[in-house]
Amino acid sequence: MNHQHLIDSLCQSQASAGALPARADIVALRQLTQDETRSRVSRFLNTLQDSGHCPTDRAHVLERGERSVVHLPEGARAVAYHASGALEYRSGLAPFAAPFERLEEPGFLVRQLGEAAQRLKLTSWSEEGGSLAFERLWQTKAQGADREERVSPQLLVRATGAWRHALAGIPVLGAASVALTLAGDGRVDGLSVNVRPLLGESLDNATIVSQEQAARQVVERLLSLLGRAKDPLPPDVIESATMQFGYLDTGRRKTQRLLAPVFVAQVGLRHKLERQAYIIAVHATERPYLELPLFGTEAVVTRARSEACKQAAA
Repeated sequence: MNHQHLIDSLCQSQASAGALPARADIVALRQLTQDETRSRVSRFLNTLQDSGHCPTDRAHVLERGERSVVHLPEGARAVAYHASGALEYRSGLAPFAAPFERLEEPGFLVRQLGEAAQRLKLTSWSEEGGSLAFERLWQTKAQGADREERVSPQLLVRATGAWRHALAGIPVLGAASVALTLAGDGRVDGLSVNVRPLLGESLDNATIVSQEQAARQVVERLLSLLGRAKDPLPPDVIESATMQFGYLDTGRRKTQRLLAPVFVAQVGLRHKLERQAYIIAVHATERPYLELPLFGTEAVVTRARSEACKQAAA
C-alpha cells in the first residue's frame, strides 16, 4: 500500500472542503435530567401536532432503560434517548402507503422538504451560536416485475432531507443532525433530531493540527488494523480516501460530555475480489480531549479537566 498516496489523497479531500480554522473551542455539553427529557419530548410532539401532524391525545409513555418510548394513535410512536437527548418520530404509515403521484425533480423535493422544515420550526433545535444547513436528499423508490419479466414504472415512495448542525461554522459530524421524511401527500412519515444540548461553556480553545499530521495519524491507525494480513498489500489497493474536519457526535445511545475537534477519514480498500471500508477518527488537537475507540465499539471516554481548562472556563 502506498502510504504517501493515501496521505496526499486525504489532505487533498480535506483541502477541497475549505480552509481549517487555526483554533477551535472545546464545547461543554449538558446532561439532561429526567424532567428535562420529558420537557424535550413534549416540545417535540407539540411541534408536530401544531404543524398538523401527530395527534398527541391518548399518548402512552413507557420507560425502556436507556430510552423513553411514547406510543401514539394510529401506530405512531416517538422515542427519546436519555444519553444524548436525541428524538425520533415514526408515523406508523405502511411502507407503500401514500406514495408520490409521479417521480419528482430533486429541486421540487428539496423545496417541499424546506417548507415542511419551516412549519416544524426545525431551526429552533439549533443551539445558541449554532446553525442548521440542508445537506442531502434521499429518494426512496420502488419497482417490481411479474413472472413474464415485465417491469413496472418506478414509484417514488418517500423523500428524506438531512440537515447538518454546526457551531461557529464547524460541522458536528456523525449521523444527520436532523432528518425529515415526507410521504407523497405531504405527511411527516419520520423526523429525527440529534442535536445535543449545550452547557453554554467553553472548556478550552485549542490549536488545530495540520492536515498532513492528521492524515499520518489515520494511516497509523489503519496500519494497526491491517497488521495481521499474511501478505503485503499491493500499492494500488486504495480505492477511495476522504477526510473531514469537525466536532464528533458519538451516537445517540452514548453519553458525551463535550465536543472536541477531530478529523474523520473514510478509506475504501479493494484487493482482488474483496472490498473493505474503514471510518477512522483522529484528534485534531495536540492535546486529546476524547479517547477515540479504534474499532468504533467502545464508549468514548471524556478526560478529566486540566487546571488550564478550569481557568479557561472560569
